[in-house]
Amino acid sequence: MMETYLRPKIQPVFNSIAKLCIHHGFTPNAITYCSFVSGMASALLIAFNLFIPALIFLLLSGTADIMDGTIARLSNSSTKAGAFIDLISDRLVEGMIIIGFSIAYPQHNFVYILFLVAVLFHFATFAIAGSLFKNTGEKSMFYIPSIVSRAEAFVTFSGIILFPSYLALQLSVFTFLVFFAAINQFLQVFNYAILNDH
Repeated sequence: MMETYLRPKIQPVFNSIAKLCIHHGFTPNAITYCSFVSGMASALLIAFNLFIPALIFLLLSGTADIMDGTIARLSNSSTKAGAFIDLISDRLVEGMIIIGFSIAYPQHNFVYILFLVAVLFHFATFAIAGSLFKNTGEKSMFYIPSIVSRAEAFVTFSGIILFPSYLALQLSVFTFLVFFAAINQFLQVFNYAILNDH
């Protein structure tokens, strides 16, 4: 949801940075790897209660996550393999950040489990929709419009780092939104499957 409203306003800035990256020979996959490594570093720092460095690496990871797709589009170098690596690395980073929080704040383990179940549900319906529906957008695969995206995840994780006393509340709200989005995707995919079964 945030990405839908904010992305058009900030995309010109990322386009300018992406052009510089392309000029200096950076590939989309290289930026994806940077996003992955930065995200993993953030998770490790969270586990060791080093929250300010963790926040810095989290922001670097999020920025790189935007940049890889931008570079791919501007350089006309989008590939299915690159999109696959990007999707999987994003989920791994999210999972490892939750593990980092669970080490730092183990008293909220039930909330972490609910979040991971929600992410599994959401990603499963997202992946199935991507394989069924024809892609007509700029992305590498079809995306059902959703109230949650990577932007909301990064805002939630950043909020938890800055205000850990409200960890359970923040993550519970985000988990509810992920479940809601997953149910919406599930219904759209299910209805499509019923209509096309005959």
